[in-house]
Amino acid sequence: MKKVLLLGVALIIGLAVISQAQFRGNVTSYKAFDKKAISVDPVTSTQGSSVITPLPNQTKSANVVTILTLGTSANGLGWGYGGGQRDHLWADNNLKAVAQAHRMGPGATPPSFSGYLAMDHAANYGATAADWSVNYQVYAATMNSGGTYYADAARYPLGAIYNPAGNTTPSNSYLCYFAANLSDLTYSWGGYSYGRSKWGTQSDTTKHLSWYSPPPRRYIPDGYTITAAGTAIALDIQYDQVTTTVAEGLYLSTGTWNSATNDYDYAFSTLALDSPYAVNPNSPHCQGDPSGEHLWIGLIGNNGGATPVFDSTYYPIFFHSTDDGATWSNPIPVTLDGPNGIPAIKNYISDARLATVYAGTPPPRDEIAYTTCFDGDVTVDKWGNPHMVVGIAFPGGGFSVVSPDGANSPKFDSTMAIFDIFSTDLGTTWCGRMIGITKRFRGLFPSATYPEDLRSNISRNSTGDKIFYTWNDTWVASATDNSSPDIFARGWDLIANKLTNNSGQDAGTNATYLSDVTQNAVAGDQAQMTLTKPDGSNLIPMVCESLVGNDMAQAVTFKYVSDFSYAQSAFTINAAGPVWGSDCSFPVGINEPVAAASLTASVYPNPVRGIASVKVTVPQKGAVTIQLTNLVGQTVMSLNRTIESSDTFSLDASQLTAGVYFYTVKQGSQKVTGKIIVE
Repeated sequence: MKKVLLLGVALIIGLAVISQAQFRGNVTSYKAFDKKAISVDPVTSTQGSSVITPLPNQTKSANVVTILTLGTSANGLGWGYGGGQRDHLWADNNLKAVAQAHRMGPGATPPSFSGYLAMDHAANYGATAADWSVNYQVYAATMNSGGTYYADAARYPLGAIYNPAGNTTPSNSYLCYFAANLSDLTYSWGGYSYGRSKWGTQSDTTKHLSWYSPPPRRYIPDGYTITAAGTAIALDIQYDQVTTTVAEGLYLSTGTWNSATNDYDYAFSTLALDSPYAVNPNSPHCQGDPSGEHLWIGLIGNNGGATPVFDSTYYPIFFHSTDDGATWSNPIPVTLDGPNGIPAIKNYISDARLATVYAGTPPPRDEIAYTTCFDGDVTVDKWGNPHMVVGIAFPGGGFSVVSPDGANSPKFDSTMAIFDIFSTDLGTTWCGRMIGITKRFRGLFPSATYPEDLRSNISRNSTGDKIFYTWNDTWVASATDNSSPDIFARGWDLIANKLTNNSGQDAGTNATYLSDVTQNAVAGDQAQMTLTKPDGSNLIPMVCESLVGNDMAQAVTFKYVSDFSYAQSAFTINAAGPVWGSDCSFPVGINEPVAAASLTASVYPNPVRGIASVKVTVPQKGAVTIQLTNLVGQTVMSLNRTIESSDTFSLDASQLTAGVYFYTVKQGSQKVTGKIIVE
């Protein structure tokens, strides 16, 4: 959910579920936001300079993270609100680099840099202020006919780094952005703005516009990723702003890297959802496994495909691709509750907590309804299986969620929880694991005009065998809502089937506790990839908005959490329990393919001046692809062969320019990459 008007906050008394059982007393229920993006976002008249003074390196107490100051924006709405968008922040493990996209400001020409975009970026894991280039402009709005707004003004940017295959030097990579623009000035949004900027060479920047006229009128992109093969994918809800028609599908923007122009060429299409569609879908995101064999899109919605206990609910819906996004499966809905629901979801609330929630005896667990909250995020593990992190709660009427009671937070027992909903068999069956509970759900910044929700985020490590989660929650004892949030985090080692612990307990960690953004870590975002440090720990790149006066309408400064990581020793909690049960009969780690390390390739001699021999050994008979690329990712040689068990090929390097090249040998989901030096 994002930058839209609040439909209302209702008090629902005696809310009924399928068994006619009633919740005890007054229950606060929150609705999602209607898809009516505001066209005039406020800009304070007392903004300061656009010059950023980074925080100095500072001493800190143990277990308190270091916060670095990044760029600024004219207000806090540039990442949406009410759960907003994700995919602003990107991390590349090969480059040890981080980048984040944002709207620019404050400033004076044009007012508050209205419609300008920047990408802050850093090498060296973004560890210190000196590593960062902030407010690095990648887009300027220039088309104005005398009105208040520029027709090409960009908003709500998403960002990523395109890194050519085998490259480990940041200066050879590109900062890529994708955003909405104001090409339909009548209804505010309508087209897209996109392009890229060469890292460290600001003059080498591109700008492309996709206009509303001719139709379709597009909305505001929610998801953005770059796959292992280098394909860019942007996702947008197919929503009619004029008639406010419920979405029928997704706008899919697919970018192919053009090695001649060093830029993306995009093709635009739609991805249909099943009908009837009862409510606007939310939060579409896309990710792939490390090999690029499997891509998954996940979103929140209700397309009539699941069989929920209570129909006025949201649930996960997935799409699957095995050809790098060229084609997609039909939508795959996930039933959360009822006889065919996920046992982990049906059992995460204790009997004691249920007894305090219901006015009488709680109904049987198969008759209790559950819904997702309004935002989620997606990643894919090393076996190609999808994971969606999302809040789970009781449903209210009219597609709303009941606010958590927050009463028993020390015991980690609440009516709302963060879940990983995942599959271990490529979407045939579905599982769930509670990651942490939430004490609050919605905060107001400063009023119901600009609310904020949990912003559940997910990422994986580069090998896909560890999954990491973050979300926003307020645990201040005196708080009545989520207006003083910290970022909470958790990790899951899928091989060991162990989760990280919080002081030995089965719960998330307050990652920003006592830091410079404690209780002010609004709109937290997490990169799609974690960074593996030399000591083997997993660094989770995180960023948030630091608000002035708790007001999203004021100028905002972005803050980077530079050093929150999990060591292997932090994974101690059995992921199958301890008391609420698991719907999966085996730990994820048991699904480790036996032959995963059996594909091998070697080149001799290396360095090579003429003919080299490439020896390939495969775990089973099958087709093999061998590809040779240069330092900027251009393919210079490629061949396909069927190999019984082992074979040797001749590689004629005499026609190649001297330098460094990279070979990639791929069979199925397995891949081997190496370096060749041509003299």
